[in-house]
Amino acid sequence: MTQANKRPSLFGSTSPERPPRAAQPNAPETPEGAPRGRKDREDKRQIAGFFSPECAKQMRILAAEADTTVQELLREALNLMFQGRGKPPIA
Repeated sequence: MTQANKRPSLFGSTSPERPPRAAQPNAPETPEGAPRGRKDREDKRQIAGFFSPECAKQMRILAAEADTTVQELLREALNLMFQGRGKPPIA
């Protein structure tokens, strides 16, 4: 392979270092350690799984028909499962 055909090394970059990014002018200032994110998600953990596209579509359809969200349907399903297994409905 000739030098003209070689791709440049990612590790031997000759470009100058980028200056540090400036703070966003419209970004809200929050003190360090202040809570971030949505208030309705405080003290919550995400539970996820992989399902077929047909399953995901059916969940969205059921949610639309019930005028609710997929998350609420999942909460209902989890609580039914918990109760069926003798656990308190805590979802």
